[in-house]
Amino acid sequence: MKSKFLLRNVVYVLAVVNLLFWLWNDGGLRFLGLGPKPVQEPHRVENQVDPELLTIKSAASESK
Repeated sequence: MKSKFLLRNVVYVLAVVNLLFWLWNDGGLRFLGLGPKPVQEPHRVENQVDPELLTIKSAASESK
């Protein structure tokens, strides 16, 4: 009988831990100061110099 209650409580604890991890990962706990560090690379965008002037050539035109 105790094992039945233990198994049910383990399932409840795992469900709560899963929910908390999802909230943490999704940024839902940022108001508490919790959450993963956001990944940003603004320096890549700042370092681009006229990307619209870039032309792509096929490998066949390189061999000539």
